[in-house]
Amino acid sequence: MYLSELKLWNFRKYGIKGDKIETAKPGLQVEFEKGVNVLVGENDSGKTAIIDAIRYVLKTQSQEFIQLDDKDFYKEKEGHRTEELKIECTFSGFDDTDAGHFLEWIGFDGEGDYKLKIWLYAKRKDNHIYPTVRAGVDTDGSYMEGEARDLLRVIYLKPLRDALIEMTNGRKSRLAQILKNLDAFKRKNNESGDAQPHKLETYYKNYKEDIDKHFVNDPDGSQIKNSINEFLLKGFLFKEESRSANLTIEDNELNEILRDLNLILEDNKSGLGSLNLLCMAAELLHLKEQKVGLKLTLIEELEAHLHPQYQLRVIDFIENNKKKYGQFILTTHSTTLASKIDLKKLIICQKNNVFPMEHKHTQLEEGDYQFLQRFLDATKSNLFFARGVIIVEGDAENLLIPTIAEIIGRSLHEYGVSIVNVGSTAFKRYAKIFLRKGKDDEEFKKEWLDIPVSIISDLDIRSIEYYKEKKSEAESKKDSNYKEKKVWLIQNSDIANLVGITKEVDWENVVNRSCNSKSELEEIIKENKSVPKYTGKGIQKKLDEAVNGFSEDITEEFISELRSNKKGSAEKQLNVQNNKIFLADKWTLEYDIACSGLAPYLEKANDMAKALKRNENKVYSSGDVNKIISEIDVNYKVDIQKAYDLFKPLNDGEISKAVTAQCLATLLEEDKAVVKGLIIKDSYLKYICDAIYHVTVPAKKGGKND
Repeated sequence: MYLSELKLWNFRKYGIKGDKIETAKPGLQVEFEKGVNVLVGENDSGKTAIIDAIRYVLKTQSQEFIQLDDKDFYKEKEGHRTEELKIECTFSGFDDTDAGHFLEWIGFDGEGDYKLKIWLYAKRKDNHIYPTVRAGVDTDGSYMEGEARDLLRVIYLKPLRDALIEMTNGRKSRLAQILKNLDAFKRKNNESGDAQPHKLETYYKNYKEDIDKHFVNDPDGSQIKNSINEFLLKGFLFKEESRSANLTIEDNELNEILRDLNLILEDNKSGLGSLNLLCMAAELLHLKEQKVGLKLTLIEELEAHLHPQYQLRVIDFIENNKKKYGQFILTTHSTTLASKIDLKKLIICQKNNVFPMEHKHTQLEEGDYQFLQRFLDATKSNLFFARGVIIVEGDAENLLIPTIAEIIGRSLHEYGVSIVNVGSTAFKRYAKIFLRKGKDDEEFKKEWLDIPVSIISDLDIRSIEYYKEKKSEAESKKDSNYKEKKVWLIQNSDIANLVGITKEVDWENVVNRSCNSKSELEEIIKENKSVPKYTGKGIQKKLDEAVNGFSEDITEEFISELRSNKKGSAEKQLNVQNNKIFLADKWTLEYDIACSGLAPYLEKANDMAKALKRNENKVYSSGDVNKIISEIDVNYKVDIQKAYDLFKPLNDGEISKAVTAQCLATLLEEDKAVVKGLIIKDSYLKYICDAIYHVTVPAKKGGKND
């Protein structure tokens, strides 16, 4: 059995969708899967509220005192707290043994499988809170107490817990609670049916007898006892009293003996991380021995006190042993954990809703999940904790866009925006993480993830200067194989025919990708295949015949039309829900900067990158940077040929795009008072500004931003 669903009415930040609890839809509904479920999201996104709601209904194995208070009741917009709340847990996956313990309350779902609902209802009246717990298949249910209720208790590991107290001796020792439930510490009956003392009790009795003998037979012990009795007889007791004192230890039963035990990892005092690992190991021992009832462990902030490698070790163990130890519901702020856990197991908590990443809820395909599981590292997984996301294709954008955002007054850090460098054109896979399945229409807007996503991509349509240069090079080399001004590409009008040949290629990702040769186009098609080999007969031959016709003469007009078509196609495909694509106006980020008012800064950045290539240990001081800026002519006029010449060393790999971007960012930051005006008014940089505005504050009426 496992917890399959949680519903909340008027609990903390979650209200109701209606007027009265009896008829209203819950303010929050969460579906859980078997095995591991991980709640991720920024602070105050509702993760703890979900964990606490489960604890309040089911109680914990540690028997901790849990009580509702006024602040657990939803506070309405008018400032009044509601008088009622309800928390409902639904369980599925029963076998006959588990079902047998809940016969009075269990029912069936629509598919004929066992289903158990238990709910906590609480009412505030006269400064008191009156909770009741009921279960059943109808709306009234009946009270659930006693053994059945105990079988639903959960293990709860709170954040920043004091594991030292839980694993050391004392009346509240959690270790003792765990041990006493193990078969190894249960008394066995003899042939007559009488309970026999446990071995520990026998050992303890012998130990007690040895201690007692010390104060009778040993000279040191007896002297101490005699001295105490002398004080009593001569100084305190009346003469007719014949009582005497003995030094002894308490005759403990098994429970008391277990409370005296400590769980340690080493002789010296351990750190908090090691103690928490001990605590988790002991709790898993409890789950391993548990034969009936719910196996559910709630862990808040597993990363507390554990460094990243321990986090990965623990989560890997949980994933590999989930069948043995039951269901886990975790919360985390750790990008390390978020990147390690199966994407389908994540539940994004965002504002007043939750968004499970399981396949039935997202627009991700199975291939997308496999790809993202391989490449969603700790850096990229920060998108799960962001208020806005910018997805970029390369290092240059990753370095420059935060700088531009800072200059135009939209610091990404201040707005809680994460920038994710996917390092390729795989941005569509990452963007689909945020898209809800079957919810594209505006009528579902309230069900969209309220996280704006900007996808910044190169247009990748070369300028006419590139082809002119290639023609000139061919003429100088007298290359008879050069085909003048040809480009190979698939256009929108070709898609229907290609889909008819095979659906095993993502043709939407191939359309309008301009190539210099047939072989380059064929390579792009190969990269977008969903299977290693075509499964149909004759597909390769048909594709070869089709591709032979995909060449066009290159003119200024054709390039302009191609750019317009590619932008329109990309926007139609990717501007979905709160996702929006922003494409370079002409070619790439660097080329468009070369065309813009920032061209003189890029020219200097190129020079700096060339110097760094010659001497990688060279350092530009603040004085050096200011001197370079003083030489910049902001009235520098750029024509298309100059822009291409400025971009060419970057395009040819003569200098590093990343190093140049870093140098350019340094110059822009140092001269931001001047640069801000150049950026905001420049049409070539508008797409960058718009992408930043999309994930921070929407544009003001009239189309202008600060």
